[in-house]
Amino acid sequence: MNYLEMYSTVINNFLKKNKNAYNLLKLGIFIGKNYVKFFPDKRLPKSLRYLHQIAFNWTYKGMTSKRCVWVNLFAPAEILLAFNLDPIFVEAISAFLSGLGLEDELILRAESFGISESFCSFHKVFIGAVLSNLLKKPKFLVATSSICDANLNTFRFISENLKIPFFFLDVPREYSKEAKNYLKLQLKELISFVEKETGSKLDLHKLSRIIQIENQVRSQMKECLKLLGKKQIPTTLTFEMFMLYTSHTFIGKEKTLKFYKMLVEDLRNAKARDKKGVFFIHTLPMFEENFKNLFNFNKDLTIIGMDLNYDFLEELPTDDPIEALSIKLLKNPYNSNFEKRIEHIKKLISLTSPDAVIQVCQMGCKQSIGCSMLFKEEFKKLDIPFTFIDVDCVNKKNNNHGQIKTRLEAFFESIK
Repeated sequence: MNYLEMYSTVINNFLKKNKNAYNLLKLGIFIGKNYVKFFPDKRLPKSLRYLHQIAFNWTYKGMTSKRCVWVNLFAPAEILLAFNLDPIFVEAISAFLSGLGLEDELILRAESFGISESFCSFHKVFIGAVLSNLLKKPKFLVATSSICDANLNTFRFISENLKIPFFFLDVPREYSKEAKNYLKLQLKELISFVEKETGSKLDLHKLSRIIQIENQVRSQMKECLKLLGKKQIPTTLTFEMFMLYTSHTFIGKEKTLKFYKMLVEDLRNAKARDKKGVFFIHTLPMFEENFKNLFNFNKDLTIIGMDLNYDFLEELPTDDPIEALSIKLLKNPYNSNFEKRIEHIKKLISLTSPDAVIQVCQMGCKQSIGCSMLFKEEFKKLDIPFTFIDVDCVNKKNNNHGQIKTRLEAFFESIK
């Protein structure tokens, strides 16, 4: 048994005995964030080592800070950053806790409170952690209706059980002048809500600056996409998932801009792609053994990217940050119908030229499972090898590793 397994066993024992394990978890995160800073993985390029540090730091702040706010991945976190708050998104917390091997006890706790077995495991682990007092109570909650229909149920459940203030943004499915005005009104209400909860006033100039940084980040992201079509760097499933921090909740941070500039530089200096490149749709099963064995520092395969990390690439107006955020939320291709989503993915595919595409269907996620056959038809037209695989990215017990291994081996045998 290694140190991580011993640490996991101790926390699990605390959870089973209904003891408060928050301080133990906090200590582990503190050690982890310092470990990756002083003992980086030398196999990784400098940009991904830096990403490892900032992702750990943001997780630590989001789980320990007195100014933490729980959000969903598509919440307008720019507003929270302008108030010097520390947002953290559900999926980040759940993935972190699953990496520590705590998901079984936390899912059991959530289900004991009536949460359905078929509910998304990302959300179940998060709810279980909340009910187990494993997380520091945040100042408030912010979520949107974008993409995931579990958001409202999860955040409302937590708000009611912990008596935490909750603001929900209803994002219309289609872009129009009326929809934009409706959303802008909600964003202004959100700002008033945050001002009331924090006792501070929003600095619109600071919010505009965050949007300016965000535009610079997207410029670097576009350059990354061009380079990923030709170059390759050593990476793992975990680091592609870490990019959700920089592509969403913390996209307006200076550290995010620094990371993407470093990534562009690493890609420019990288060797030409001589491995089979795989592009992922929806998410990545970074804890599933077959995927880990196939993709982490593999000599024959390389991870090109994941669509969610490049979901919105337009430049936003900086003179009116509320207008900018409403455009961003409404024009996200994943907030609309399948046709817009597939057209956006086709653009990503044309830039990155993958040898194969894999859609990971997270168990409990209706929107990912529901469009699998449509993706299959579209990629057949493009003559690009495609497969979809049902995987639980959090609850490891839900995965049939033998079946997944057979599916993956058969798929890659067909594209040799």
